[in-house]
Amino acid sequence: MISPCLAQKKPNILFLFADDQCYETIGSLGLTDIETPHLDRLMSQGTSFNRTYNMGSWSGAVCVASRHMLNTGRFIWKAEAASKKAEEERKAGRFWSENMKAAGYKTYFTGKWHVRAKAEACFDVATMVRGGMPNQTPEGYNRPLPDGTDPWSPYDPKFEGFWKGGKHWSEVVADETLGFFSQAKGHAQEKPFFAYIAFNAPHDPRQAPKSFIDRYPLDRIKVPPNFLPQYPYCNEIKCPHSLRDEKLAPMPRTEHAI
Repeated sequence: MISPCLAQKKPNILFLFADDQCYETIGSLGLTDIETPHLDRLMSQGTSFNRTYNMGSWSGAVCVASRHMLNTGRFIWKAEAASKKAEEERKAGRFWSENMKAAGYKTYFTGKWHVRAKAEACFDVATMVRGGMPNQTPEGYNRPLPDGTDPWSPYDPKFEGFWKGGKHWSEVVADETLGFFSQAKGHAQEKPFFAYIAFNAPHDPRQAPKSFIDRYPLDRIKVPPNFLPQYPYCNEIKCPHSLRDEKLAPMPRTEHAI
């Protein structure tokens, strides 16, 4: 529900941004057997825009394009033009964070940025700023191997990826956010806060603490009815098997690998 009444006091704003998360992975939508209690609670208390679509990208990934559209408020091709002069746009006050500052907000950022202007300049406080993805984890692709073995463990820190530094990056982002809240209490009477919290997950590499992996035993997971061992249109849309996303499982696909 959205109230048409104007708030007498500016609210604090917490913006949570996941990377590469599909709408099918929200448990309350009832499409998959996934447990997302906190996201379900947010949906039950707020408004869901279930006919909103990503406009695409000017490159092979939507990461950079989506973030420039979000932070400049422009449609895709105008956002591309703005991305080439992002720092100039920021200095001119045409970034989301700059607009929030002008509106009297204390601004915070942590996590995946992937915008061509420094997060430290865009926000009053920016910590643990990450790039597009962590280091490559070759053991996590094209598995299981032809002999049936699987050298990969999504919860073993030795493979680094989201475990680089010793703690899963999603947990780091959450900890940084709690730190922001503690800081915000100190100026609560002066300024409301705007916190832009950008998780790198569930973008690959597919890694999570063991407690989360254990919630999904293989015999519980079912592939969708439209499962195919091989994508039929890879040649038509120039999506070769060599692409990183295509290497997440070996060809031809098996239900076990998926």
